[in-house]
Amino acid sequence: MDTQRVALKLSDISPKFTEETLDEIVRCAGGKRCTGWKIPETNFTKGDAYLSELYRIQLTGEPAEPGRDEPLVVNVVVKTIPKNVGRRNTFRSADFFRNEANFYNVVLKELYRFQDARKPANPFKDINPCYVAYTDGVNDFVAMEDLGQYGYKTASRAEGVGLEECKRCMRSLGRFHALSLAMKEQEPDRFHEIAQQHVEETYYSARLKSWYNNFLQVQIDIARDAMAREYPGTELERTMEKFFDCDLYDHMVYLTHTRNQNSVINHGDCWMPNFLFHDSTPAMRMIDFQLARYCSPALDIAFFVYSCTSQALRDAHYEDLLGAYHGGLAEMLRDLGSDPDTVFPRAELEKEMRQYARFGCGMGIESIPFSLLDESEVPDLDKITGEQAVPIEQLWILRPIASQAGRRRLTDMFRHATDMGYLN
Repeated sequence: MDTQRVALKLSDISPKFTEETLDEIVRCAGGKRCTGWKIPETNFTKGDAYLSELYRIQLTGEPAEPGRDEPLVVNVVVKTIPKNVGRRNTFRSADFFRNEANFYNVVLKELYRFQDARKPANPFKDINPCYVAYTDGVNDFVAMEDLGQYGYKTASRAEGVGLEECKRCMRSLGRFHALSLAMKEQEPDRFHEIAQQHVEETYYSARLKSWYNNFLQVQIDIARDAMAREYPGTELERTMEKFFDCDLYDHMVYLTHTRNQNSVINHGDCWMPNFLFHDSTPAMRMIDFQLARYCSPALDIAFFVYSCTSQALRDAHYEDLLGAYHGGLAEMLRDLGSDPDTVFPRAELEKEMRQYARFGCGMGIESIPFSLLDESEVPDLDKITGEQAVPIEQLWILRPIASQAGRRRLTDMFRHATDMGYLN
């Protein structure tokens, strides 16, 4: 292969990322084989990926169409497991990569196979299939089309987005969840097989409590500090304390593991960096499925609402957000041949939210302080020495929120959940 001389070698990305992998990517992109590659200057920052390393690579390939002279160009983002063994063990990267590889290699393919067989008029396309996903716990990688070349980009983590963008996210989540509900109704055996065998809970599980619980206590202390400084001695503070008056980690395990007829494949990590918006059209894409889980749809909804929207937006438009979600879901169900009034009527959505939306408060006490971090406050995770896992709370130093706006953002989450009856 005529390969451009570059500083990085393919093996620097992953020992399993080989020339055969490049051929496979080109074939997935519609070509015959890879004829060359280069690694351009990257502009990823420390905060772009906590659980992985990111690379961009541009491939040229032999086109499959006869008579086409110009080569095929394929721009790829490769997400790899950290090379630093201590970092890898600290963040349990192998578990997250395995879950994401299973999502792309099995779950998404099966959901799209189910969809394609029903030929919907408006198919769900907001998750791009990956080119190649490989996992062995040491050399893992996920290679995806670089959506940045088409004008997709993330919104600001700190500033959030407006109503229209939030409605687009909620509508997309509804359409994504509809694939699960329709397949569960029409192909129940195959759906339950993929949901139970190829989706694992990577964050909240009894076996993981010692890994995460001390860090969770840091988050609880930050939430208490914010509430004490903004709303001391109020009923809102007492409501939050009641929410914390349990083993919160065990409660989050309960919320993620309780299943019923409404349970769906969740995105699992619905904060703003995982939604890409097109710069000139209403199109959007969802990325990063390392936390994909099988549970109530309310978990994705509440995670998004409390991590990505302001109290002002919720006060004025919460019903619009739920309407966008259920409207997208109902439309997709009909398009797939299922009746939304039977499979998941609006009353069931309200019921799921009452039972499970408090999950969003449990995730918000982590995601909101993280979203307020300046890049200078993000630790260099590759400075971990040795191979032993480091306690997360010793690496991620989260401090009380300095700004009133940030504290209000966190405490207002509890205000809204209380007003909606989700914390009763």
